[in-house]
Amino acid sequence: MPRAGLLLLFFSLIVFNVLADQRIPYADPMDTLKFRDTDDELLENWHHNPMSFMDVYDPLESFNREVFAFNRQLDRYFLEPVMQLYETVTPFFVRIGIAHFFQNLKEVSTLMNNLLQFEGERAVRSVGRLFINSTLGMLGFFDPAESMGLPHHPNEFGNTLAKYGVGPGPYLVVPVIGPFSLRDVSGLVVDLVAEDYIDFLGVPAQVFSEPELFAIYGINYRYTVPMSYDDFSSPFSYDIIRFLYTRKRELEVGIIK
Repeated sequence: MPRAGLLLLFFSLIVFNVLADQRIPYADPMDTLKFRDTDDELLENWHHNPMSFMDVYDPLESFNREVFAFNRQLDRYFLEPVMQLYETVTPFFVRIGIAHFFQNLKEVSTLMNNLLQFEGERAVRSVGRLFINSTLGMLGFFDPAESMGLPHHPNEFGNTLAKYGVGPGPYLVVPVIGPFSLRDVSGLVVDLVAEDYIDFLGVPAQVFSEPELFAIYGINYRYTVPMSYDDFSSPFSYDIIRFLYTRKRELEVGIIK
C-alpha cells in the first residue's frame, strides 16, 4: 500500500476513536414518553395483563366458540358459494334494488326507535324516506330519498335500550347471524316484531311464511354484510371479532347517548 494510503488510514483510525469517545450514549425512547395522570391505571393494568383491553364479558364462551366454529364453516362452505352464485346470475342493479327494498322495510323500525329516543329530526327524515321511496322509489327498489338529501341512518331497539341505561349484558354468538350482545339480540327481536306488526307493504309477514321470500331475505342479508370469516384467518379470530364487535357497539351507543 502506498505511504499516503497508510497515513490516511492511520489518521482515520485516530479520528474514529476520538469521535467514538464523544458519541451520545444510547437512550431508550420509551423512557422519554410523558403520560397523563389519568393513564396510570391503564399503564398498571397493562403491566399486569397486556391484553386486558380486549376483555369482554363472555360467560358463555365455550358455547359461543362452538357456535362461532359452526358459523364459520357454514359461511365458508355454503353462504359464500351462494353469494358467488348470486353475484354471477343476478345483475348488479337487481341486487342493489333488492337491498334497497329490504332497507326501506327497516325504515319502519328506524322510525319507531327515533321516536322512542325523542330524535325528532331523524324521525321526520325517516317519514320522508318511507314516503318518497315507497312511492317514487317503486316500493323501495330505488332510493331517490338519498339523492334528495335524506340518507339512511339505521336505528335499532338495542340502541334505544342503551340510551335508557340498559347495559349490553353477556356477549353472544347467534347461529347463522353472528356476534351480538344479549341487549342487541333482544332489540333485534323487537325490531322484527315491529316490522311485522306495522306491515304497510304487506311484506314482512310473507317473508317469514314463504320460503322463496325468506331465502331472498337471507341472501340479501348476507350480501350486505361486508365481513367474511376468512378475513380473520388467525387462531385468535374469535377473540378479534368479539373485541371488534364490542368496541364498535360501544362507539355507536356512545354517539347515541
